[in-house]
Amino acid sequence: MFTIMCQSQPIFLTPLSMSVSNKDSSTGEIVLGDARPVQLQSCQCTCVAGTAVCNHVAALLYQTAHYCQLSMTSVPPTHSCTETEQKWHKPRSMGVKPGLVNDMVILSARPKERKLMEGIRSNLYKGVSSALPELSTLRVDEVYHDVPSDVAPLITTMAMDINVPLVDSAFGKVQEGSVLSYHMPAKRVPKTCPHTDAPSPPQLPLQGYRLGPATCSFVCTEHQQHHMMSLETTLENAHKIANSTKEQSSCIEWLQLRRPRITSSKFREVCHTRAQSSAENLAKRLLRPSHQTADMRRGLDMQPAAVEEYCRVREVNHYPCGFLIHPDAPCMGSSPDGIVYDPKGQTVFGLVEIKCPNVASYVDCPYIKISEGTHTLRKSHSYFWQIQGQMLISGLDWCDFVVYTQEDMFIQRIPRENEITKTMKVKIDFFYFYCYLFASLNN
Repeated sequence: MFTIMCQSQPIFLTPLSMSVSNKDSSTGEIVLGDARPVQLQSCQCTCVAGTAVCNHVAALLYQTAHYCQLSMTSVPPTHSCTETEQKWHKPRSMGVKPGLVNDMVILSARPKERKLMEGIRSNLYKGVSSALPELSTLRVDEVYHDVPSDVAPLITTMAMDINVPLVDSAFGKVQEGSVLSYHMPAKRVPKTCPHTDAPSPPQLPLQGYRLGPATCSFVCTEHQQHHMMSLETTLENAHKIANSTKEQSSCIEWLQLRRPRITSSKFREVCHTRAQSSAENLAKRLLRPSHQTADMRRGLDMQPAAVEEYCRVREVNHYPCGFLIHPDAPCMGSSPDGIVYDPKGQTVFGLVEIKCPNVASYVDCPYIKISEGTHTLRKSHSYFWQIQGQMLISGLDWCDFVVYTQEDMFIQRIPRENEITKTMKVKIDFFYFYCYLFASLNN
């Protein structure tokens, strides 16, 4: 509550002409009268700053000025949500956009019970194994011409006509403008290889690229030695793994290979852990099962469009990439978003890492900073260490970091920094043998 007395000493809060008069006891309304700019003698509010002109007092004056502009003689009453027009059909925010029925997931309204994998999804599927029948053979209008509309089958309401052109859908040819034509569109192959004369992408890790043995002196027990032997691989097998896991999260083998290894997305956490207790707790946390979040799901859904736009803008070829393991460091693994062929690059082949945050523009991303008038990825962020880790395992010299947002796209070519990768290899080896290996076998 606050009180305003309008007299003598002027305090001009707005150039609009208005005044506040007494409350009308007969109607119970605050009556507004015509006057010159408000003159306050004193004001009082129950808030902390109420002894002076606080924001509440200023807000009241601005609101009454608005009422005077509208030529209102009294303050309008406050209506409850049940007394006003329903608004359930209006989007709650600009972030709500239409989408395909099969892409929508109905989740619980309780935040703690929201699990993307347990949401209700559309079960729309093709009910026939053969091709859809020709419209000319159905003769819908001819067969049901004399049938009343209240008992006629649903097919009579679909406006099926032989003169309407057919378009491709996931179920085959359907009428243009039909429900299936826009809810089940045909899968379009993205254009990601504009250079048809490009050489074949290299097998990763690169042939002849060595990391060297682990530098930390650790003596394994027999059980630990058997576990380490189960992780070992040859360069030939590493290439086979990379080729067979290109589907990444959709591939069971990809999930199984990740589980006993430290992946590049966690390299920064591992390299910045200092105390022994913190390292042990981190090892236990990394071994816990993880669930696919809504942001992760959105990234997977948006990645094909992001790859196509990236290839168009940079005029490069994109090739899928699987799970990478280097024979010299079998405890580490990485899954780049693809191999890139750029004929204009100093070395024509590199990597790409794509992020699809749910923001309007990449300038809203906290991991992008402005340095000397140029937007760059922060070197202290886990994404930078993830990219350096990908180059450490693959042997390539550069990686394009791509941020694909609702309105724009950010691309930065990040070169390999040998000092960081050397430090990374030493610290990850130490963390694995002294913390992660023990926790993994006891998990």
